[in-house]
Amino acid sequence: MPEVTVDFITKDPWQMVLVEEGPWEDVPASLRRLQERLYTCIDAAIDGKLAELYPDSLGANVVVRLDGYSLPMPDSREFFERFSSTVMDLPDYKAALETSRHVSGIQFVAFFK
Repeated sequence: MPEVTVDFITKDPWQMVLVEEGPWEDVPASLRRLQERLYTCIDAAIDGKLAELYPDSLGANVVVRLDGYSLPMPDSREFFERFSSTVMDLPDYKAALETSRHVSGIQFVAFFK
């Protein structure tokens, strides 16, 4: 698994928070980098890395949260909405979540400022 870069974790509810700051010079490259960060968060939750570091999170519903500051709009918002509404329907992720004993579900939320 690639290194997971999460800016911070919150409890009640369990959230893996990614902070992205703009402006971005190369929007497509920055969106690809953000996509990889989101994928590694999902992998860390499903594969148990989160539960390994935070045992109280075992079996919890996890929120992957993006806090975006000065990001290019509407590109960032459209990307996040498209990603978050489809990623858990991908066959590999859907099957992995169904069989994971580490998390019960994964949701997504974003705040853009």
